[in-house]
Amino acid sequence: IAPHDPVPFKAKRSFGMKAAAVPTTSELLKNLMRNVSCDIEDGGTQPLRSMTWEYLPPDPCANVDAAAKVSQYKPGFLPAGDDLPEMQGLMSEKDAVERCEAEPRCAGFTFSSASRDHDLEPTGAVHTMLFKSQAVEVTPADGWHSFKKRKSVSQCKPGLRAPPPMPEKFRVDVLRDSPPIYVVHDFASEEECEHMVGSTLPKMTRSVVYGEGAKGGASSYRQSYSVNMVPDFDDEGAPVTKLARRKFAFAREVAEYSELVEGDGQEPINAVYYKDWDDQYRPHCDGECNGGRYSPGRRIATSLTYCAVADKGGYTMFTRSAIKVVPKARQMLFFGYKINGRAHMDDGLTEHTGCPLREGRKWIATQWYREGMTAEKGWDAYRA
Repeated sequence: IAPHDPVPFKAKRSFGMKAAAVPTTSELLKNLMRNVSCDIEDGGTQPLRSMTWEYLPPDPCANVDAAAKVSQYKPGFLPAGDDLPEMQGLMSEKDAVERCEAEPRCAGFTFSSASRDHDLEPTGAVHTMLFKSQAVEVTPADGWHSFKKRKSVSQCKPGLRAPPPMPEKFRVDVLRDSPPIYVVHDFASEEECEHMVGSTLPKMTRSVVYGEGAKGGASSYRQSYSVNMVPDFDDEGAPVTKLARRKFAFAREVAEYSELVEGDGQEPINAVYYKDWDDQYRPHCDGECNGGRYSPGRRIATSLTYCAVADKGGYTMFTRSAIKVVPKARQMLFFGYKINGRAHMDDGLTEHTGCPLREGRKWIATQWYREGMTAEKGWDAYRA
């Protein structure tokens, strides 16, 4: 076995072994060490220090025009599912808007037509309206039309507006300064976790792995179940939206990725569920981690919010830097791989793994962060 540099864990190239054999042997050694560490209950890496982060949640009514229309038109269709079949039927846009706004369960509706009533001016045209209890993401498509109920408008009308939110304080453990690794205590509320776990479990499918330019597919490398959660920034009170706002605020204010902005164009939050014995995610990097130059649009950081933690196993470990996180429920793990103040990426320190599940269940909300995303050119236009 070739001698290795400890951090990041890599074989020394000066060793007299055949060059072709060094990477294979080094990977084998790294994985053996990972497997042993994953099955040791040692409490994980202790923080270098702790600090307090004060977060001021955005006022959901700060930029809302109380006179604005509650229902907003968006071209495209609302995805299948979440239907309210007892409401659907043949009617005009104006009647559909009135029906949806009068029904608390209705979040929006969608219909197919070559033309539509602009500004809800009646033309006598009627369409088969499909009403939805969820209306977060509208998929662009010719001939499809949707209306979403903007809860922030209805909740900010005179007499209904809640007081502005108060500052919240969080304890932050610093596990490494650069590239940064932080653990934030009680990051998600019990109510947020209950909502996210309950709404995603029925929709989970096998997680997939994507190669460079390849179509994603199931793999033993990543054994889990997952589904995306799309924040609805028209509803500031929604649990997923509140979590996304908090995640990005932390990335800007604590990790000092000041150019990160949440909203259209960012990747959705990926809910991941580990439920079977040996479910795991083998060592990998979420973005470029070979010390190369930063390419605009690529991922620069990741956060994991743990709503359910395993009774045994399921830890998160950084396989080339000897850092192990034994999470507690409602904590958030944040790590960055774009080096602040430089135009370069991490050189391997952020390679990480989801340790095999041994007992219990694990549920996490994963956010990947990218700079410079817009609705016109979002995350799917770039590589990881």
